[in-house]
Amino acid sequence: MKILAPFEKLFTPYLLIALNLAIVLSAEFVGGGAYFAETGLMHGIAIVFVGLIIVRIFSDYAFSDHILRGFLKIQLAFFLFFGLVHVYEYLGLHFSMLSGEVVELSVAWSYLLWFIGVILALEFVFRIYRKKSMVFTAVLSMLLAAGFIGLIGANVSPVFAENLPIWLPVAILIGIVGFGAVGILSIRNIREIMPVFEEYSHYAIPAMVLVILAAFSEYFESTGTLQAFGISDTQNLYIAHFLVYAAASLLLIGFGKLKKPTGIYSEM
Repeated sequence: MKILAPFEKLFTPYLLIALNLAIVLSAEFVGGGAYFAETGLMHGIAIVFVGLIIVRIFSDYAFSDHILRGFLKIQLAFFLFFGLVHVYEYLGLHFSMLSGEVVELSVAWSYLLWFIGVILALEFVFRIYRKKSMVFTAVLSMLLAAGFIGLIGANVSPVFAENLPIWLPVAILIGIVGFGAVGILSIRNIREIMPVFEEYSHYAIPAMVLVILAAFSEYFESTGTLQAFGISDTQNLYIAHFLVYAAASLLLIGFGKLKKPTGIYSEM
């Protein structure tokens, strides 16, 4: 896809590091360090990063291989969802004036669904290579369905949102850590059966760790825990999004490693 060729120049490690540093410095110093938060630009940048990942997945992959095609399609669907989450966060906080607690909970909830989606994409490969049954895939699909129903319910019904258990944020955080760990182990295992994932794993694993840390930051923002250490809500917002930007940057490089596979995949 030649039309996407100019974007490739943005996907080098050095330029992505420079881009992240420029964002961090701009956020901390432009407008007294509050401009990016007040205007919602932090969310807009996250949307751009997700958009670049979608471009990366679309461009020049060996979709003729049904295993890679299935894996990438599932990933693509959940990155589209991830992008919509940040659109929702921006619109909800700056235009619709939704409850900040509901929005923050929804973002963390979405991180959990994203991790389950990553595991689902990896399970697609394991099921084919190891001739596994559909049981685990069915369980993941049911968890996703229940999660999406709960997420929608919390945002469209004030009564539903008000009756959510007080322990739900902690449960979501525990779920993120648990499913994140399963995802990391799955990525480590998948490269043993498909070497094409080897280089991808070197970037995907730290990216998942960064998203877990971002979830912790979102949780601490909702509880005000970090204020005791002199970290404002604005700074906590920045930290969470800086972590997401860094994770997205790693995934941009990681998907690029799948884009140019070696061995039999290079001949497709």
